[in-house]
Amino acid sequence: MEAHIEDLWLVFVTSNFKRNPTDPEAMRTRDFAEVIGKDLKLLSSQTPMRAELEVMHKSESSNHPDKKFRFSCFVNGVVKVATRKKNPNKTPDQQVTEFITKYIKPLAKRRPKKDITSSLESVEPIFERLKPCLKDCFMFFASLPTDYEKNDLDRHKPRPDINAMTQSMGFGDWSAFCSLFNLSSSIGAAVKALSPNALASAFMDSIQVKHVDNVGGLTFEEFWEAIVRCCLIFKKDVESLPTPEDKVKSTLQHCANNLETAVQRTLGLGNITEGSGMAMAGMQSSGRNVSSNGALITGGTHEFARIIFEIIREGESGEVDAGPTAFDADDAEDKVWRIFLKANLTNNPRDWQAMRKRELVLIIRAQKKLRLMEADVNVIHQQEAGRNPAKRLEFKEFQCALRSVAKRAFPKEAKESDDTALSKLLNDFLLKTDDLLHEELFISDEDWEAAKEWLDFFDAPLKRIFSFFATFATDHEKKVLERHAAQEEGINQQTCSMKWADFLNFCACSNLSSGTGTALTALSLSHLGAAFADSIGSTKVNDLGGLTYDEFRKVLTRCALLFDYEETDTCRIRLEKMFLHMCNQFQTSVPRIINDGAERVGAGGQTAGGRNISTNGGLLLKGVREFNKVLHDNSQHLSLKEESIFKFGDGTTDDERRGSSLLDFTAGMRKGLS
Repeated sequence: MEAHIEDLWLVFVTSNFKRNPTDPEAMRTRDFAEVIGKDLKLLSSQTPMRAELEVMHKSESSNHPDKKFRFSCFVNGVVKVATRKKNPNKTPDQQVTEFITKYIKPLAKRRPKKDITSSLESVEPIFERLKPCLKDCFMFFASLPTDYEKNDLDRHKPRPDINAMTQSMGFGDWSAFCSLFNLSSSIGAAVKALSPNALASAFMDSIQVKHVDNVGGLTFEEFWEAIVRCCLIFKKDVESLPTPEDKVKSTLQHCANNLETAVQRTLGLGNITEGSGMAMAGMQSSGRNVSSNGALITGGTHEFARIIFEIIREGESGEVDAGPTAFDADDAEDKVWRIFLKANLTNNPRDWQAMRKRELVLIIRAQKKLRLMEADVNVIHQQEAGRNPAKRLEFKEFQCALRSVAKRAFPKEAKESDDTALSKLLNDFLLKTDDLLHEELFISDEDWEAAKEWLDFFDAPLKRIFSFFATFATDHEKKVLERHAAQEEGINQQTCSMKWADFLNFCACSNLSSGTGTALTALSLSHLGAAFADSIGSTKVNDLGGLTYDEFRKVLTRCALLFDYEETDTCRIRLEKMFLHMCNQFQTSVPRIINDGAERVGAGGQTAGGRNISTNGGLLLKGVREFNKVLHDNSQHLSLKEESIFKFGDGTTDDERRGSSLLDFTAGMRKGLS
């Protein structure tokens, strides 16, 4: 039998790779039935019934100490199948040998283990450079070797370079590593990943243990071999990467791309899981408490990304033929601001004054000829955002981030000066076209004069509505930005600055966005953010502050121009249509905002402008009522009088009805219903 163990082992693990890759050391009931009943292609007279195979599987697994169908159980099962019908002319051993030779061996030959010794030798220089940081990553995921591994398998002897408590990387630990390093699509957000089958085969082919029920965990050297096997599988069909070195470099670059995000997510999941004692969906053994060895994986992945970047850049001049580098310094900051706005308003409009890692990566990724790793961009984002007290990449940090990107992308120019490298990045790449630049929504003088004429009718109600949502001006706005010093008549000093969050509350209330107002047709957050950014008087700073009342009127004008009305409509007609759209839901949204404001505080915070009725709710109520009345009285181009919420069935208004009898009033209502 010992001569056939290798064939049995290959069939066992190959079936598990295909059918149960999450646990390649154990075979499930249906998998055993599939191997015997389907894969071996037995004659119908020799094939046991499926029920027999299921009973056989249950019997063997129940007798195993692990209560699983391990390799020894599989061998016993094959022996039972081979000898289930006695042959008086053959001994049981002869029957088993004949069965394995005829059915098992042909199947085993279809899956030989691939020898990668030559590939390992060719990538040895890469391994030597990565060894220190890979050891940190290995020790983060690995665990204490079991007595079985040390005594029975005679493995994982103490060594000075690896902590004795973290010497053995089991299959679960290996899966967690692959998840973090973008090789599988779990915690690591891999767009392209290896299949579980490939990851399981890389593990089992690399470990120097076989023909046993429990192979234990990888040593550090076997861990590197498993990584190389993954690299060769991942890039096996890429013709532009002919050598093992090219495949390994390209795959490791892929691994480094998302580490900055994935590491923090992994550590966070570990804290949640260990702190609460609850299992989380999709959570594997990668969860670690940041107070224990989280520093290992953080430092290891940082160094890993840095070294991979250096390896990729070796042999490259770093120069790209992109034409002359003439640069207008006076115009640079304005265009960088427009790049900042375009990226955030497109991809992160809810918080467009701060840039996430994804937006910075997208800007750099759009430059096809710019040789810079995404992992390096992630590191730059984290470094610059860390200097901000709020830990956000705002505009000033974005400018510093572009300088860091330029220094890494153009080391030759950076030696001359940082400004030279930055000018090359901006002029030859980011500003080569206008695709990355935000285009301001322009309001002509003629349109603005027409808009002001219309908005003047609503001056009093709009000031009341503005005062309800606005808040006091901060010291930053008054002293640094030098704004909100002089207030217009009717605007309280405590309610003179409408911040971005306040403006969103107003939009939700007034049916301009789908918040508290149940707007069927509303502007997107990108549109609202663009209108806000184009109207406010402060630019190119981290904190823009809030709108003044006059800027608030400009925002309304830009919103009207953004609505999908007839192209022939003038600015004034667009404003009238938008105001009608706003008033349609005022009667529903305003009471909800005022009455529910106090309740929302207790239920997780106010939303969409929620205010306590004991504060300035009367401002909003009165402002909205006046707004609707002015809209009804002054509309010239729209037939609003029949649609006004102040009209009753007979067409009379509140003022005209005063003094009439109650019967006349009710009669008028009935006429409207007939």
